[in-house]
Amino acid sequence: MINHYKTQRHHYILSEIQKNGRVSVSSLAKSLKVSQRTIRRDINELSASGRIAPCYGGAVLVKNPERYIYDNSQRYLYKNMKTNEMISSHSKSSPHRGRNGKVFIIGSFNTDLVYRVNDFPASGETIQAFNSCCLPGGKGSNQAIACAMAGAKAHFVVKLGDDEFAQKAQLFLRGLLFEQLTCFEKENCPTGSAVVMVSELAGDNAIVINPGANQTFTVDEIVSCYDSISQSDVFLTQMENNPDATELALKFAYASGLITILNPAPWRKEVNHLIHLTTIITPNLTEASSIVGKTLETDEEIRLAAEEIHTKGAQNVLITLGKEGCWLFDGKKHRRFSAFPAVNIDTSGAGDAFNGALAARLADGESLESSITYACAFASLAVEREGASNMPKHNDVLSKIAQ
Repeated sequence: MINHYKTQRHHYILSEIQKNGRVSVSSLAKSLKVSQRTIRRDINELSASGRIAPCYGGAVLVKNPERYIYDNSQRYLYKNMKTNEMISSHSKSSPHRGRNGKVFIIGSFNTDLVYRVNDFPASGETIQAFNSCCLPGGKGSNQAIACAMAGAKAHFVVKLGDDEFAQKAQLFLRGLLFEQLTCFEKENCPTGSAVVMVSELAGDNAIVINPGANQTFTVDEIVSCYDSISQSDVFLTQMENNPDATELALKFAYASGLITILNPAPWRKEVNHLIHLTTIITPNLTEASSIVGKTLETDEEIRLAAEEIHTKGAQNVLITLGKEGCWLFDGKKHRRFSAFPAVNIDTSGAGDAFNGALAARLADGESLESSITYACAFASLAVEREGASNMPKHNDVLSKIAQ
């Protein structure tokens, strides 16, 4: 119980400092009805994430905390430290009753090595990047962050290795505004990683992934999440984890009556066995092409593909089209949603931003159409920020929609 109260205090402090930029020890102690000494201890613990920094009388928000954790190489000196820690606030909430804003995300975490280039290299060609950085990523992590930033009560479940990347991941994930975070660990296994190339000329990205521990979820680990899944409104997952674990979790969520969202990325043939378990499937154009086995170029081809995917069991087919917006087929009618204008800085997390924001708004009780509009606006702001996990704030999205 003590750990539960501590987790809730930490969540409140992070929420207040993100909202106001600064907090005071005295006001926090008064609001939370604890001693100032307890608040100072909380602030010192939270400062390890790099998201806040202690100052006289309180704490201030740190901008770009990912740089604190991922820049330089000093933290690599702490090698092979055992974490083996389950991070979770085991709250005693009531069984699933309608919409309460909760989203359960099971997915991947990858350390992204990002290279910005003028254009993608040809086969056998060596090119020079004009910028590079090391940032947190992974579709599951990115979508969970987007979900939390869009206002949802997000519970993120992830599996890490036991290497130096895992230590950085722990620091990063602890500092986020997740309502719950569950971290499993695989010994003698690397944490997932990815090489991301962002082309200035193409205005797009290419990604190579080493999934590592992401592919090692066990049946027992999935089953241990059943209670949390059943208390959620929306279940969101992708295909960067081992397919048997993804299927097991998705089956339970579907049977529990949740809105289930499957982002079939990266494409793998096991997607075909999961489509019938989805309330909404969200392939991009390439993934939709893989599902139906043909190239999609024209609106008519997209229309027919959406109908074919629907016959495979998905209640709603939502094909994302990048700067062209997205295409929805609900089994009765087709509708195209336009993208919001954006100045592309980094498109590597655009799809993840869209999916996380979509899940958040659906969990809050909004209609599918309204949630899609919000997700389009959210994604347009995400591509204007560097880093796949660098997601916009909810109020900024509302402002963009209003404009």
